Amino acid sequence: AGRQLGTRVLKGQASPDGRLREAFRLVCARRPSTKELGILRRALDRSTKAFGNDAVAKQYLAEGGTPPDAALNPRELAAYASVCLAILNLDEAMTRE
Repeated sequence: AGRQLGTRVLKGQASPDGRLREAFRLVCARRPSTKELGILRRALDRSTKAFGNDAVAKQYLAEGGTPPDAALNPRELAAYASVCLAILNLDEAMTRE
């Protein structure tokens, strides 16, 4: 699910902030606050560093039932997939009040 959402925002938005905002909005049905966007930016930075080479990124993306989109940079997709998975795991995403 994180990889699918990451693919969607990579294809649909040009800027990193736009991608993070869109992923958050799709999952939580609202825009992230300035503080939340800052947290997402830091998470993306950490993920980008963690997937510093194609081999690590491709191994991460190999999990799941469908292959990743070959047109996308595997390191970038892995970083966004990781952040999107974190968004999907927020309490707000799992609980509707």
